[in-house]
Amino acid sequence: MFDGTKRKMMERILWFPESTSPTFDDPGKFHSEEVKIDWPDKIKRPFVGLTQDCNAVPYWTKYASFLEKNGFPYSIYEYRRSDWIERASKFDLIIWSPKDGPFQMEDIKRKIYILENKLGKVCFPDYDTLLLCDDKAYSTYILSINNLPVIETFISNDYNESKTMADNLSYPLVSKGSFGAGSKEVSSVANASEAKRIIRQVFSVYGKRTHLKYVRQKNLVYFQRFVDSDRVDTRVNIIGNMIFGYYRKPKGNDFRASGSGIVIKEDLPIEAIRIALETYSKIGKAMLGVDMLKDRSGKYWISEISPFIYVRTPEQLKVNGIPGTYSLQDDGTLLFEKGLFWPQQLALKVFFEQNYLSSVEEWKAKYLEPGLSKQCLRKST
Repeated sequence: MFDGTKRKMMERILWFPESTSPTFDDPGKFHSEEVKIDWPDKIKRPFVGLTQDCNAVPYWTKYASFLEKNGFPYSIYEYRRSDWIERASKFDLIIWSPKDGPFQMEDIKRKIYILENKLGKVCFPDYDTLLLCDDKAYSTYILSINNLPVIETFISNDYNESKTMADNLSYPLVSKGSFGAGSKEVSSVANASEAKRIIRQVFSVYGKRTHLKYVRQKNLVYFQRFVDSDRVDTRVNIIGNMIFGYYRKPKGNDFRASGSGIVIKEDLPIEAIRIALETYSKIGKAMLGVDMLKDRSGKYWISEISPFIYVRTPEQLKVNGIPGTYSLQDDGTLLFEKGLFWPQQLALKVFFEQNYLSSVEEWKAKYLEPGLSKQCLRKST
């Protein structure tokens, strides 16, 4: 029996403690471009505390490789221990590798808040960025107040309002939980009767069951307009002024493309890139993934965003069969450059540039705003 199945059986059937042991991989097993930062000699490099995640495809190993190759001193920060505050005292910067799951995220959020706001530490990601992670309701609010083209969504914590609105919404709808990736907690809603059933479950004493047996969807409904699309999700990942992305298709007659495992790596449409860049410019910092659907009229709508990009390989975009990235130029040109990149390393480079060599606002004014201010973007390959 291979290790993954054995561990799941021990955790879920035999009730062994869930493993928090870090997972390991070798980023060097894939050929990728070396990500280097031009660091001035007059600026001291911060001493970094690096957290280790136990995700199937770990983040921390890519971060460690970047730190080593760019001469940043670091050691492992064991934040789960009771003495996490004392252990943090020696670090100037703490780099986090979040693990999926609401309880894990809540633990990381509260600790980052204390480290930043009470102890004066610098964290990557910062607290504001982490709020966007695995919280669909919060992300939708932020997209809406920034006038970005998010799909029309009804979110409520009020039972009576939700029950009344069920008779006035247009169907079909998509029901989502506020957390969960890979289409978890996502289902279609055909009519008002189905919507009311979900509402009763959500506002019941115990709440609505989720894919996690230890947590339920409670007192929050999230109904998103169903976009009649070409059954393809467009994912655009922005890291600084570099653009990656791909398409995802659902299996069979399912409408859910995320988590299907069917990924198409081809060139991206300019309009989707423009919307993703605008979204990143308004609410992103180091990196941001933007999921979009195109309706029958050709308009792109944002369905979800994520400040973390989970990848298995450094190949995230192909143009004419060639892996690489677009970079936004000052004149609005999207310049294609071939190469393979680990997004975690690019994001860390952008973070250092935005927080140690300038500010986030200064960085965006220099690298994003000139290109975005042009009337239209154009590709150059």
